[in-house]
Amino acid sequence: MDILKKIAQYREEEERLKWEGTFAEYLEILKEKPWIAQSAHSRVYNMIKDAGIEVVNGRKRYKFFSNQLFGLEEALERLVEEYFHPAAKRLDVRKRILLLMGPVGGGKSTLVTLLKRGLEAYSLTDRGAVYAIKGCPMHEEAYI
Repeated sequence: MDILKKIAQYREEEERLKWEGTFAEYLEILKEKPWIAQSAHSRVYNMIKDAGIEVVNGRKRYKFFSNQLFGLEEALERLVEEYFHPAAKRLDVRKRILLLMGPVGGGKSTLVTLLKRGLEAYSLTDRGAVYAIKGCPMHEEAYI
């Protein structure tokens, strides 16, 4: 595929995914798709969960992290189940700051990069779509 066709295809996809509307229009979409009104923590948790979970020897392994982070299964399970999952349910943990500590080369930056790139890709899906409400001074979707 030549570069010009690839650019045109990318622009078409961007236009297809682009949505801007009023709060009333957003509420109509919300009636059809109630899952779109989610917090940031919910979006991250759903992104990880939607990639798939497998249970091996009683421990959860998240396919979202597979082939990228090795030997951190227990730490990743704790991160997802003790931080993102309760925060997605709007429990008190969502008010905490997530601090990643560990030795050099421990996977902290890789984890953050995976989450950032994952959210970019997830926002292009129906379950992870982000909506811009026209005239909203905060430039973000409604949080109901």
